[in-house]
Amino acid sequence: MKIRPRFLSLLFVIILAISFTSCEEDDLDGMFGDPVENFLGTWNCFETGDIFGDFGPFTVQIIRNPDNSSEVLIKNFNYQGMDVSARAIIAGNTITIPRQGICDDTIEIKGSGAFGRGEISLTYTTDDGADLENITARFYK
Repeated sequence: MKIRPRFLSLLFVIILAISFTSCEEDDLDGMFGDPVENFLGTWNCFETGDIFGDFGPFTVQIIRNPDNSSEVLIKNFNYQGMDVSARAIIAGNTITIPRQGICDDTIEIKGSGAFGRGEISLTYTTDDGADLENITARFYK
């Protein structure tokens, strides 16, 4: 029995195609589940600001906003107390904190970040009228 070169080439291509794998883990839950679920829960937070430096860890809690299904609330945002919440919008693995006032509108905040590898990374600004601080934060469990 003689095997044709064209058949061997086709067989090689099929075997090669089957053997390809991705270096990244496939996230089927992220593709089909609710992306907000990744962000919900109680987190440890560590912040680094360009004025006040490192701070943390402290606890924050992320819950769904009962008044707006497209938002979450970050309680104890910027270590302002569990009764202070920042609103944020989740789209896929990204989180956006729109410009808003917290602490009875005495501090203006805005920022964005992402969920990845079981953590949330954020960059945001706080402006209390005296200091404008750029902060990076890491939420981890």
